[in-house]
Amino acid sequence: MTAPVADRPRLLMVMPYRQFVRKAQDAGFWVAALWDPRLESPAYLDDVRALADVFVTADFRDDELLRRAIRETAEEHRASVIYHIGREETMAAAYEVAEELGVEVNPAAAVRLLTDKHAMRDLLAERGLSPVRYEAVATREQVPDAVRRLGSPVVVKPTALAGSRGVFLWQQDTDRAAWTALVEGYGYDGPFLVEEYLRGPEYSVETLSRDGRHQVVGITEKLLGAPPLFVEVGHVHPAPLPAERRQAVEELTTELLTACGYRFGPAHTEVIWTEAGPRIVESQARLGGDRIPRLVELATGLDIEQAIFAGLAGTPAAPAAATATAVVRFFTFPPGHVDAVRGLDEVAALGHVDELTLRLSPGDTVPEVRDSKSRHGHVIVSGASPEEARARCAEVLAAVEVVVDGTPVRADGRTAALGTAV
Repeated sequence: MTAPVADRPRLLMVMPYRQFVRKAQDAGFWVAALWDPRLESPAYLDDVRALADVFVTADFRDDELLRRAIRETAEEHRASVIYHIGREETMAAAYEVAEELGVEVNPAAAVRLLTDKHAMRDLLAERGLSPVRYEAVATREQVPDAVRRLGSPVVVKPTALAGSRGVFLWQQDTDRAAWTALVEGYGYDGPFLVEEYLRGPEYSVETLSRDGRHQVVGITEKLLGAPPLFVEVGHVHPAPLPAERRQAVEELTTELLTACGYRFGPAHTEVIWTEAGPRIVESQARLGGDRIPRLVELATGLDIEQAIFAGLAGTPAAPAAATATAVVRFFTFPPGHVDAVRGLDEVAALGHVDELTLRLSPGDTVPEVRDSKSRHGHVIVSGASPEEARARCAEVLAAVEVVVDGTPVRADGRTAALGTAV
């Protein structure tokens, strides 16, 4: 625990990850951390407890208990700022209490617009930005009628789930059974958004806002898996984009953030480039997941997490141009029994490999990949050019293999013996 310093600004963070606590303290803040012990492992939270100046737990499932814990912790420790850039589900409660106590960095209404997919779609429609046909329904039983009214193919999104959970491309009537099984697996009954299927390459835009001015940190190319789930299989930063397309994507993103009234902090906005131009998929008042902040740092040298707290302390970071390309690819192996894992040590020794994680070991059963949380691992590589980074990534994917039910399967999806896709 850091020794108390009387003149440090006092920051109360809801579910801050370890690195957020460290970087906030490095920027000069005293940090109180509020966590739900169900949401991370005991060992992880022990690390947060050791780092933070004050550590408090609460049950985030109970909205009133959460609000009370935030309010009481802020008042007891004289918090000068309440901040939340963790999971979206509890952001609105945190910012509403912050607004009530006069220690907010964003209007609660702005955060609600960015965390509520339906509210964001309504706002875009009202402003005539990024027109997308959609319909909101309250329950699972109402979804098929909405699909018929809009006309398939459509994308069905659970509006209260994050991490791509339950997102499904409904193309024909027979898809109803598979979609029903998917949402039942999450124990989710509604509400939902049913939206027109936007075709085209997808990007994410990372921004940092301060005093309502939005700085585009960079645009990332999203590599998507097959329908109907579209689980992301990788990202490339910066995205190789023509200048005019980049400008259009950036302008649409900043228009959205301004329309929402977003004032401070990171935002992660997903955009599809369609035949009619850029269309917003959704946006969140947080950093991008899937190790995108690390890709930004490898490509530009900017530690975007550190930049958040520097900006909060009044010393915003200058924009950083990309001097390299960074790629993350996620591992997806077929279901079955793991007999052996090969190639990890050799790959880890390569100088251009920044991170390598595989969550499978001999004796494990390979779980089915349904969303971003269930992928089997990842690798991050970088290179001086997009071509070099992609080639290095391909080298790694060909070298890592898992023997599943007697068949060696490479991380690029091909069987090692035959070189055929599985």
